[in-house]
Amino acid sequence: MSEAPSESEAARQTAAAGRGLIAAALAALRTRLDLAAVELEIYLLVFARMLAWLFGAVACVLLALAFAVTALIAALWDTHRMLGLLGGSAAFVLLAALLGYLGMRTLRGRGSVLSGTLAQLSEDQRRTGGTP
Repeated sequence: MSEAPSESEAARQTAAAGRGLIAAALAALRTRLDLAAVELEIYLLVFARMLAWLFGAVACVLLALAFAVTALIAALWDTHRMLGLLGGSAAFVLLAALLGYLGMRTLRGRGSVLSGTLAQLSEDQRRTGGTP
């Protein structure tokens, strides 16, 4: 005949099940944190590369424009030097506005930093029966 498990045996089984559940939750959390770290690292590398190229391009454009304005002022020194100075200043202001607009548009078009991780966490929440 089989005997019903004693209360102490049931308590041990419940405790073991609870420990297993906690271990699984911690393993899932560890996996999600690893995913977040990798995603953040990739984002930072792309961002650093983009900044380096952008800085180089802006520096070259500004140097080219500065030499062009200097050449224009030298050519117009005897006749219209103020027009050359104001035209060069206006060109720098317009270039700064254009670059600012392009930079803001680029940053706005970017997805969120941890979008993949957040999507995976939402999927985990949906699978466990929580609200997404």
